[in-house]
Amino acid sequence: MSRVYWIKGRSTDFRKGITSKIATLLSLDEMADVVVPNQSLAIKVNLSELGYGHSLPPIVVTSLFEQTREKGASTVVTDGGSLFKGPRFDGHSWTDTAIVQGFGIGEAFDNQMIQAGGYTNEEGRFCPADGERLGGVEIGSLLLDISNLLVVSHVTAHPLTGIAGAVYNLGAGLLTRTGKARIHSCLEMEFDEKKCDGSKICLSYCPTGALSEAGAKVFFDPRLCNGCLGCFMSCPSGAIAVKPEGAAEFQERVVEAAHTVAKNLRGKAFFLNFLHSVTPQSDDYPFSDIPFIPDMGILASDDPVALDWVTYQMIVGSPGISGSIAEDLNVLEKGADKIAAITANSPVHMLEYGEKMGLGSRDCELLSC
Repeated sequence: MSRVYWIKGRSTDFRKGITSKIATLLSLDEMADVVVPNQSLAIKVNLSELGYGHSLPPIVVTSLFEQTREKGASTVVTDGGSLFKGPRFDGHSWTDTAIVQGFGIGEAFDNQMIQAGGYTNEEGRFCPADGERLGGVEIGSLLLDISNLLVVSHVTAHPLTGIAGAVYNLGAGLLTRTGKARIHSCLEMEFDEKKCDGSKICLSYCPTGALSEAGAKVFFDPRLCNGCLGCFMSCPSGAIAVKPEGAAEFQERVVEAAHTVAKNLRGKAFFLNFLHSVTPQSDDYPFSDIPFIPDMGILASDDPVALDWVTYQMIVGSPGISGSIAEDLNVLEKGADKIAAITANSPVHMLEYGEKMGLGSRDCELLSC
């Protein structure tokens, strides 16, 4: 049975501040297999899109970096680039985005904040995948050169996987652009010209030319679309939607990619889910609504399936926040499935498939620490 550890969200004195919570996490027995003296350690974070306002504060990452270094690990901080065009699409803008968001790459991380897929977001290797969907996927070169991995996820809702947590972060966050495209290739977009308000914001996010100007509105060519979701996330009028039939396969592809990443890791992995500022939008969006549940703290495990299962249960079991989307959708009560109401999807299928693939198990115990 897997163990999931929980540090509650409240801090009642300085001994329970974020740096102390990080120290508590690093004292867990399982952490000793990941934070190993003289071995390399990659801390995988969520570098959010510019405009997203509820990402994890840099002190979380800097505390992890400093404290793992103090324990002797050769630590590097990493994340992948985006599939859609934007401030994380290439190496130059990715670095600028990290700095704008408060990650002092040189001063705080000793210049050890490096893109998983290299400067081009295409530096990696094709690795065969088990399962029925992918066949294989391109993993960023940095991961293939690292001993151990610490996956730090800012938990949010996600339009296709229900939640963005450990499984999604492991499966999608460490791939090259081509690897991400393999996951997204099952998605089909729908364009409703009647809803298009002519803002044309979506055009700058499209990497393939599937969107173009058409007079006062936009023209969509589905033959060129790679399903990157850039237009879907940026469109202010809801004119672009994802056909719901692709969600289940997308979840399975994420799981198969996560399983492939785990299988090709040289050492061990450990996962932290931060239930701080849980918003309806994931960090990939160029904006964010207010959180819809209170701060529930930090969950930790060496089993990403168990971790996401407990995360999902906590979100459902939490009260919603008045004035948030939870109130709009009438799911303020404890036990109301806020994820299903917000996304029209659930992580249950993804986690069941994760069990089938041997990625982890929902059979777990929750321990306070």
